Amino acid sequence: MRNIDESIVIEPAALDYVNPNAQVVIVGITPGNSQMSGSREMMSLRDIKRQYAFAGTMRPNLINMLDYIGINKLLGIDSCETLWDRDFDQVDMTSILKDAVYEIKRDGKKTMFNDVSKIDKSMKLKKLLVDGFITNSKEYKHDVLYIACGPGVYDVLKKLQIEKRINGLVIAIAHPSGANAGRVNCYIGKKRPIDSSYQWCADRSKEAICIVNQLLAQ
Repeated sequence: MRNIDESIVIEPAALDYVNPNAQVVIVGITPGNSQMSGSREMMSLRDIKRQYAFAGTMRPNLINMLDYIGINKLLGIDSCETLWDRDFDQVDMTSILKDAVYEIKRDGKKTMFNDVSKIDKSMKLKKLLVDGFITNSKEYKHDVLYIACGPGVYDVLKKLQIEKRINGLVIAIAHPSGANAGRVNCYIGKKRPIDSSYQWCADRSKEAICIVNQLLAQ
């Protein structure tokens, strides 16, 4: 059986900007291709995140889910659409793996890493998690609301929360990928669950709405 670390390739992303005043932190798996292309431009780290974080088809899906569970109300804004513009200072957008991680498959093809369950089996990835995400989370001035993109990230954040390695609450959304439209629609109540993965989205949506409403009532 192949050692996982032998198939992992890490490309430094230079995306270490952390907003210490963030109230919510949206967390993906690893910087995507758009963020990597942005990191090669002569821009500040803050502007790279603002322009390229969750870019493309992911962003409308992300905005729809955040507004649906009431993050806009929690932040006192009309819509989370402005989180990439005038309200960027209320949010941090990051990944559990701070650098771009790729996996070399058995056929030799290089693909974006997406199997979060492999992190515990990889010395490289565990170090990246600690040196990046966990270390950076200590820079937040207040307890934040972590918003996990997809079940893998949610499981990692819940574990870190239980181990008290991060402070704050954790909720989840469906992964906002354009290829995940059905689960996104399930999350926002436009589609009924058709399997366990869709049911996970429906359950996490109800859970997120409950937690956000509790925060609004404080």
